[in-house]
Amino acid sequence: MEKEKKENLISQFKAKCRNNSLKVTPQRTIIYEELVCSREHPSVDILYRKVKDRLPDISFDTVYRTLTTFFDLGIASVVEGVCNSKRFEGNTENHYHFICTKCGKIIDIDEVVFDFDIPDTVEKKFRPRNVRVIFEGNCPSC
Repeated sequence: MEKEKKENLISQFKAKCRNNSLKVTPQRTIIYEELVCSREHPSVDILYRKVKDRLPDISFDTVYRTLTTFFDLGIASVVEGVCNSKRFEGNTENHYHFICTKCGKIIDIDEVVFDFDIPDTVEKKFRPRNVRVIFEGNCPSC
């Protein structure tokens, strides 16, 4: 990720935290940096191992609770597929995913555009935040 884009995302992250009365701690900042710089859609376990390299005293629970908070704030997304553990990503822009059913790799699909009209009855009754489209099959490597 280019340095300017990363700095912009970190700045937006800090503003979002402050606007929601959430302290901008070194732990939160490092977890967010690792998340937005990853294209792997890491699980909590994978992200924990990366963050632990930078913050040896951090706990798994702290990383998990922080990612859940990021999701609640709308600065992280959750990617779930059949038979996969919950995976996170910092890219909250509208895009879709391809999940390899053989190796579990998750690939962003940015070039496909779907136009969904959520019916008014669903909108009023449930107030959905998001519509997800997940493609599944074998990736080119498999």
